[in-house]
Amino acid sequence: MKGTPNPNSQFRIEYIDGETLLYHIGETRTVYLNDTASMIWTLCDGQRSIDEIVSLLEDSYPEASGQIRGDVEAAVTNFVDNGAMTVN
Repeated sequence: MKGTPNPNSQFRIEYIDGETLLYHIGETRTVYLNDTASMIWTLCDGQRSIDEIVSLLEDSYPEASGQIRGDVEAAVTNFVDNGAMTVN
């Protein structure tokens, strides 16, 4: 997967009862985020490309470098599938 992920401004992170959720402001829709997906969401600022996000995470977590690209691509795909993000 290539491109720059752009979050939908209608989604906000909410922390409820120890869980992290993406909440759509205008709808009663949420997307559950695990810790990894939450971190990836915060790195998707519309400026960083997927490759840059992967590189940042690999630098921070070298012991997990073999799975980071797959995790980032899966999270971004989930965000896109739920309407929370586009990739340009």
